[in-house]
Amino acid sequence: MNQTVKRNRIAVQEKDYFHQVLSTDAEDTISPAEIKLLLAEINGTPLAGMFLALSQSRATYLYGASASHHREMMAPYLLQWNAIQYAQQMGCSEYDLFGISSNPDPANPMYGLYRFKTGFGGKVRHRLGCWDYPFRHDDYEHFRMTEILSPGFHQ
Repeated sequence: MNQTVKRNRIAVQEKDYFHQVLSTDAEDTISPAEIKLLLAEINGTPLAGMFLALSQSRATYLYGASASHHREMMAPYLLQWNAIQYAQQMGCSEYDLFGISSNPDPANPMYGLYRFKTGFGGKVRHRLGCWDYPFRHDDYEHFRMTEILSPGFHQ
């Protein structure tokens, strides 16, 4: 993930956050979900990784990252394709690639992500977006300021 952060000049949560995402039991929630960590590797070396949430009939791509080496192998694309197939095998009828920029302008810093996600086909659905509900205000404010000051920040 560090390579993706550095390459794209974005802010992300601390490592502990992602450990919590994987270990949180969401069985007793309104929408029970199972979180999977999927990896694409070559000779045991990770090239791409992603978090996939499976909930009822929907799979959602939560987070992804890729290595800076062997980029010509297009590991994130293969990983995403395998995740879509896995979701189908698990009985999902919908696959949500989550957010994209509402402004598909090549000058937008998030255009590469837009191109990646829309390149799989499907329908673009514009929704209200994500809302944060912080449990620890101080930690949240620290992350939010880091995110805003990041050169890759978008609104």
